[in-house]
Amino acid sequence: MGFVVILSTLIAYYIANRYNKEPEISALLAMGTTAVTFIIGHFVVQSFSRVVEVSRLKSQFLNIVSHQLLTPLTALKWSVNTLESEDATCDAKKQKEIQDIIKESSNKMINIVNTLLDITRIETGKVKIIGEPFNIVETTKKIVALRKNDLEARQCSITFSSDPVLPLVKGDPIRTRMVIENLIDNAIKYSKNNASIIIAITQESGNVIFSIQDFGVGIPAHEHKNIFQKFFRASNETVNETKGLGLGLYLVKFIIEASGGTIRFESQEGVGSKFWFSLPACDK
Repeated sequence: MGFVVILSTLIAYYIANRYNKEPEISALLAMGTTAVTFIIGHFVVQSFSRVVEVSRLKSQFLNIVSHQLLTPLTALKWSVNTLESEDATCDAKKQKEIQDIIKESSNKMINIVNTLLDITRIETGKVKIIGEPFNIVETTKKIVALRKNDLEARQCSITFSSDPVLPLVKGDPIRTRMVIENLIDNAIKYSKNNASIIIAITQESGNVIFSIQDFGVGIPAHEHKNIFQKFFRASNETVNETKGLGLGLYLVKFIIEASGGTIRFESQEGVGSKFWFSLPACDK
């Protein structure tokens, strides 16, 4: 940039000396030189800003992934060391507990890797969304049943309701299950103790609407615009205490929109959040 400024100044000085009897040309030349310098400088600054942002995201990515993998890896190391000790060889109950820890830690790392692979597939355009009929009510009931222990740990409950008669929805059953699991997990993590989570599935204008509402920490208003971005983590103190890559809602939005639906939310800090998405209903 310094080279460009020096060169443009020398050229302007040379031309101004040659046409020193015509001040209009010198003035236009000065204005033109300033404009060109400004435009080039703008592009240079923008380029450096993008490089800095990429570097920041890379550092943030490595920091998040390292912290997320550290916990299950530490648990695995402790479990293996315990199993290798003489004290654990005769205690069948303790061995079973350690095996459960190993299984849970392994599943956590597999989920982290699968999430990162999904992000890579999205950015390279290799994600294929299958469109086939499935029962979203039954899918939701199964997920809620599997979250019984998590709900008990937070002393939370889920209130579920649906229209008496609902059509099947058209979408990718496996990936839509991921969406519902993510939204329910977030609602549980960010709910206050003894709170209720409300899930409702309704039909509206040829679409099936899934909504979930929690009464937890909520999201600050100034951060709403970032909610579906990669690695987004709300600045709330309670939110920062929870674990996550900050990729869940990014994947949720992609899956729903790629399935022909839409996703929306509303949230108020200290009050709670509500997310809802629509998927096309299958013709009877």
